[in-house]
Amino acid sequence: MKQRIVILTPGQLGSNPRVVKEADALHAAGFDVHVIATKVSDFVESRDREVLATVPWTAERIAFDGLAVRRRERAVQEVAQRMRRLAPTRTLDALAQSAFARQLARAACRRSAALTIAHYPAALSAAAAAARTHEGLFAFDAEDFHPGDLPDSPEHSAATDLIRRIEGRHLPGAAYVTAASPGIADAYAKTYAIARPTVVLNVFGLDTAPCEAAVARPALGPSIYWFSQVRGPDRGLECALEAIAQAKSQPHLYLRGTGRQPFDEALRGRADALGVAGRLHLLDPEPPSQMVRLAAQYDLGLVGETGTTHNRRIALTNKQFTYLLAGVPAVMSDVPAHVDFAAEADGAAFLYRTEDPASLAKVLDDLIGDPERLAAARARAFALGRERYNWDREKAVLVETVERALHKGTTR
Repeated sequence: MKQRIVILTPGQLGSNPRVVKEADALHAAGFDVHVIATKVSDFVESRDREVLATVPWTAERIAFDGLAVRRRERAVQEVAQRMRRLAPTRTLDALAQSAFARQLARAACRRSAALTIAHYPAALSAAAAAARTHEGLFAFDAEDFHPGDLPDSPEHSAATDLIRRIEGRHLPGAAYVTAASPGIADAYAKTYAIARPTVVLNVFGLDTAPCEAAVARPALGPSIYWFSQVRGPDRGLECALEAIAQAKSQPHLYLRGTGRQPFDEALRGRADALGVAGRLHLLDPEPPSQMVRLAAQYDLGLVGETGTTHNRRIALTNKQFTYLLAGVPAVMSDVPAHVDFAAEADGAAFLYRTEDPASLAKVLDDLIGDPERLAAARARAFALGRERYNWDREKAVLVETVERALHKGTTR
């Protein structure tokens, strides 16, 4: 009989491609996979349905999209936050950390599994509880360094300390921990004195990549492209706008994601003041499955993290991997994780000084202004995407990690 694996996340399937890729890989490896996710945002509902219509594994979604449900679970969280100040316990810590915690734990404990994999701290306590209930194993996937998600300031210290308390309690007992970047793996190992997590990069499958001919002849140019779920501050977008105004190559800036009105209005106002309103393009979001194909039509891809939090300094988002798989060179701010990555992806990743428009403008001109150099960088990016930075390679690391953990669990 197939061993059952439950994957547990407080996110939605349509906005969490890492969960979907993990479930696909483990199902293909012969496991009985069940995913427990949430239903929160109507905006993501169409993407959820698209995923559910095609996946071979089973899934359930906990509904948090009703006002009454949100108020109830938020009230539970607030009561737990007050109670744990007097007598903190494992249960109160979990409830205080997330309004999703109670329902995630209930759903996970209803499912007997050999292994329950948690994504995000909100699911970690629930996964550990399910493992205790069914005498199984639990694991944790760290897409970010969660104790470093928030700024290091007094107003965030209580929330950060709570995450550290939950992770510190459970991670030493996890069957394994995976991490989305080497920096995140190092941070978890150091913070909790655990074995260094296995790095599973946040990449996409070769089947999403464009053909080589499309990479050689981008449809748009001169251009630099950025995408995320939401457009907002502290992502280097304001710097990029200033840079295209300074660059002699006069590139267009394309920003894809859900817009926040005050931020978008400020960008448009600044673009108008700089005289580049016609070269700023705010694009609607698209499903994660389309990101590689969409990226291929641009000259360069922006990864502009400003490093405002510890996590942002050590994380690798899926952007640079999406760009490389599309044959698009990555232009990256020089936060520590990007410096290390640029050395690995030499010839396809180019650094500029963080929040320095003149530095970014120079990189844009050096590449866009030299067609032969740009063509060579695009070819190098495409080769790295095909040979190294893709899910076909990374999923083998994931499956091996899971199989090793389950084998060890059955022989101890």
